Amino acid sequence: MDAMMNGSVAGSRERGFTLIEVMVAVAILAIISAVAIPIYRDYVQTSRVGALVNNIATIETFEEDFRLRNGAYQDGAWNGSTGDAGLTALGWQPETPDGTTYAITVAGSTYTVTAVDSSGTTVCRVYPARSDCP
Repeated sequence: MDAMMNGSVAGSRERGFTLIEVMVAVAILAIISAVAIPIYRDYVQTSRVGALVNNIATIETFEEDFRLRNGAYQDGAWNGSTGDAGLTALGWQPETPDGTTYAITVAGSTYTVTAVDSSGTTVCRVYPARSDCP
């Protein structure tokens, strides 16, 4: 009789999650997110830097070819936002314009290539030494 007054039938059990189970699940998701999100951000940053370094290495090849043909390095810039090809004499432009800006500055027998992508990631290399900018 008490079972009928409480609104349940003896022997049946309601299905669902308890508050503790839901809290444990949320805590597990929070821990996984706290670990995964910084790793993902590092991965994205590493891939951005890798793409810039790859394009800078290609620019190096074009610069060395230009020097062999003309006796000096070529300076210039590429504005990825506007598609402005200031490097036409060099013959280089990126495969896919993505908003990245490249600048080549010549100083005697060395040159510096600086690349800045749309997110603000910057890579700078000094050639022919192939070292990072100071």
